[in-house]
Amino acid sequence: MQRLYLAELRDSWPAWLGVSLAFVVANLSFANSALVLASGLEAVAQGRLAMESSAEFTLSPISNFVFSGLVALVVIATSASMVIDSRRGSLARLALAGASPAQVTRTVMLQLVVVAFACAVVADIIAVATLNPYLHFLTVGTESGLSIEQPAPVYNIGGMVLANLGVVGVAVLGGYGQARRAAAIPPVEALRQASAAPPGRVRIIGWVGVALALGIIAVMFAAVPVIAGFAGKETVSTYMQMSLGALVVFIIAVALAAPALISPLARGWTALIPSRDPVWQLARKNIYVRGARFTRSVVPIIFTIGLMLGLLSLGPTLYSTSVASGFEQTIQLDKAGMGAFLSLLGPALAIALAGGVGNLFMMSKQRDAELALVGITGATPNQRRLLPVLEAIILTVTAAIPAAAALGVMLGFLVVSFRAAALVPGIDVPASAWLLGVGVTGLIMVAATFLPTLSGLRLPEPRVVARLAAE
Repeated sequence: MQRLYLAELRDSWPAWLGVSLAFVVANLSFANSALVLASGLEAVAQGRLAMESSAEFTLSPISNFVFSGLVALVVIATSASMVIDSRRGSLARLALAGASPAQVTRTVMLQLVVVAFACAVVADIIAVATLNPYLHFLTVGTESGLSIEQPAPVYNIGGMVLANLGVVGVAVLGGYGQARRAAAIPPVEALRQASAAPPGRVRIIGWVGVALALGIIAVMFAAVPVIAGFAGKETVSTYMQMSLGALVVFIIAVALAAPALISPLARGWTALIPSRDPVWQLARKNIYVRGARFTRSVVPIIFTIGLMLGLLSLGPTLYSTSVASGFEQTIQLDKAGMGAFLSLLGPALAIALAGGVGNLFMMSKQRDAELALVGITGATPNQRRLLPVLEAIILTVTAAIPAAAALGVMLGFLVVSFRAAALVPGIDVPASAWLLGVGVTGLIMVAATFLPTLSGLRLPEPRVVARLAAE
């Protein structure tokens, strides 16, 4: 059986390579936070950095473990699920050869662990190389001239290894359920599903998770007056961090409900577009055919757009609130302050973006075959080039709708909390936030969808279809 495990590991690496970017970024986030935390604690212990000035190096890395862990859990689960779906045929052949469901599950989990550790090596090298410049980024202000003494870099190898094990744990937790469900499918049925996974559905545990996430948000709103009763100089900062937490938890609720939410949402808004252009209609129909795969591609993009909108709205909202509240000197977010926000959600944002791009790259061969089939039925080269662009736009707009709802939850929390703190809320979501959050993310998704198809478009259509069938 060991030889079979190794053979499957060797054959599966191209599929895992497509989503490995999310694993690398998740490991980098954890390893970087571990090194920053070690450097900050060492500086505090030696008296070179006051505890009250060490939040970027002590509290923020801990918060990052939480935020990045939550996002990585969802993103890696979707990535693992897409890889498993793409290899249903291989898993079915294992079962037909006599492997039990438990052995099939172990095969997938072995692949998942090996991929996570291989990506950890790459991430650790990057983390070590970038630690000193990142510490500098967290300590130097640009507008106010604020300068915190930079902690000396501490390259805690043990801490990095523990961080890597944490990512492996997240990967195993995120992929185990997907592997078990795939292994439980009868082999003949799995072979039938190899070309098209069945439509996803929200399981009971998923609805429980949705209810739990919404309950957490309700508790956070209920805690606002309690926190206001202990008002201090950190009250506004606490509210702003809690608002980011509410945004992340809401997106997690959307991700858990995605199998029941995303496809109807995409069908609904695309039906409002009056165009009868055949390429647009074909792009719309593809979301029906792909079903679960489309949903899993959208989830990381929701995180990406939602986190970016949230981060880019915090500074302007704080400024507008200070002006509306009549402060003589408005509050400015200098580099150190923005660095604190980025250390909270920046790595989680990177994980989400990497997951979105990786999922689209992983599907590139399937997309090549679909475009080849469209070409065989008479589509022109320009129509075949336009189709993946339209699909990327559908992905982005579909993701932007729940991301905007998550932003609304965050801003609603800020309105309630600022009023509780006797401030006049001044909500400000600048156009640049939409431009960067939706526009730039959309361009990245278009590139990740369109560019991998260029090589396939240059090949004869039958050859492209035969290549996918052979795999």
